[in-house]
Amino acid sequence: MKLPFWDLDTIFPGLDSTEFEAAKRQLVNDLAKLERLFDEHSIGAGKKLKATPIYRKHLIAVIKKFDKLIRDFKDVRTYLSLITSTDAFNDQAQAELSSNQLVMVKLSMLNTRFTAWLGRFPKTFLQAPELKNYHYPLTQAYTLAQHQMSGDAEALASQLFPSSSMAWGKLHDDLISRTIVEANIEGKTKTYTLSELKNLQSHAKEDTRRNAFEAERKLLTQNEVSFAAALNGLKGGVTELSRLRGWSSALEQALYHANISPKALGAMQQACKETFPVFRRYLKAKARLLGKKKLAWYDLYAPLELGKPKFYNWSEAREFTVNHFRNYSSPLADFAERTFIENWHDVPPRKGKSNGAYCASLPGRKASRIMHNFDGSLDSLFTLAHELGHAYHNECLYQANRSMLQSDIPMTLAETASIFCETIVVNALLEKTQGKAKLAILEQDLQGSTALVIDIYSRFMFEDTVFEKRQERELSIEELKDIMLQAQKETYGEALSTYHDLMWAHKGHYYIPGTDYYNFPYTFGYLFALGLYAEYERNPIGFHQRYDQLLANSGMATASELAHQFGIDIESVDFWRGSLSVPCKRVLEFEKLAKTLT
Repeated sequence: MKLPFWDLDTIFPGLDSTEFEAAKRQLVNDLAKLERLFDEHSIGAGKKLKATPIYRKHLIAVIKKFDKLIRDFKDVRTYLSLITSTDAFNDQAQAELSSNQLVMVKLSMLNTRFTAWLGRFPKTFLQAPELKNYHYPLTQAYTLAQHQMSGDAEALASQLFPSSSMAWGKLHDDLISRTIVEANIEGKTKTYTLSELKNLQSHAKEDTRRNAFEAERKLLTQNEVSFAAALNGLKGGVTELSRLRGWSSALEQALYHANISPKALGAMQQACKETFPVFRRYLKAKARLLGKKKLAWYDLYAPLELGKPKFYNWSEAREFTVNHFRNYSSPLADFAERTFIENWHDVPPRKGKSNGAYCASLPGRKASRIMHNFDGSLDSLFTLAHELGHAYHNECLYQANRSMLQSDIPMTLAETASIFCETIVVNALLEKTQGKAKLAILEQDLQGSTALVIDIYSRFMFEDTVFEKRQERELSIEELKDIMLQAQKETYGEALSTYHDLMWAHKGHYYIPGTDYYNFPYTFGYLFALGLYAEYERNPIGFHQRYDQLLANSGMATASELAHQFGIDIESVDFWRGSLSVPCKRVLEFEKLAKTLT
């Protein structure tokens, strides 16, 4: 069956189209007008100001114009990113993306000026009735204003961003998507991309998995010097900027942007650490099913011999997902069906295409696009549900007419809808199957749970250690490998016989410019979604309307405030223990079935 590509023509007919050229010109013109408005009203750093009606009038005018400019910019930049993420060799799109950085820098500088301006007023300035719908994002910005450098320093940081953080991130992304390696796998010598090698590590044959893993290490080693330079450059820059902005650490800064308190993170991580022995039991049980004492790293995603593996073609995956979404709510199912009808999905893996999957929003079009590397496995089915959850989150924001300022979603809450939708599909599969088929589903689900609880924690430990040591000096390739190995050994423990010392080179999340600690939000989103799903099962009447409202309000309140609406206290270890009881029970069921069926 031919796998579909997404339709980008409904965004712009092409890079050479009059519509795209007009959009670029409009961006430049609107940006110039906004810059003049900022200058006219002296928006930026300076002496303290009094709260007066005229200033509130200026603020409302600026918000409306700024929102429109950011929305239009996001549509153009997302369009270019959609092209380059599926075709790294498209030089025209790469050039347009580079040119677009000038607009991004100027927008960043205006945002810095806007934030600094808010900080000049008394906090009560933001509490006027006419600003009610913007109270939360403006209050967040007010706090950030207390963590700004001087106006000139912030302007310089914005100007240097494309040639520093963004350049390092782009280097990593380009090398990952463009690099190939020649390897003999399954008796054939050919070239492979990282995405193809990752997929082969889910192969039934151990030799294939091992050879693919070794080829992956070879591919990553080709550019390990560049990856180490990029990581050192990124984390070094963040460390210095967070210090100059008055944060105690990069983690404190990340927690503020993630919208959770240190206490909430500590409670979640404490509950996770308590369950490490349970997840290791799953890994050991899987090893026994594979006829091994311990799993090697390349066995983590190995399929179990439980009869013929279940594979889904694209039509089957689509039908299954939509049908089970409908059992939860018709609006969710209807929306999912719309994404297929309107060709929002780019499905097949290919050379020049980025690894993994993602969902991108186009707020000006009130639409999204979803990239896959679909191989028909259960994992691909779960990924489909996951990314549709992101798209549905976007849809809830669009339907509520949230502006860009009201739609700045923290990473912690950005993963909630995706995990919730994935949970719907997983639970549907578990409810309708028995025996070996159920064991296979539990295995796929526990692969994901283990990654979200154990592997994500190892990534957090790695990044935390890198930040700590990077304050003193750059870290060598061998040091980065050692830190990665130590983190994996402390989390996976004795359940594995081998580890992956180059995961820091593999994972793009370490290199996303302007985003640090992109690890714990995944665990948060997973466990928070499980807690919400438990609330749905306890009290389903009217739940999906309240849940949709939570998604629509995810940029307008703290995670703690939103959680309290469902009776959830995210600073309580007990809440996280309750969520973790779900995968822990599945580990016990996995062990039981494994003993009876093998």
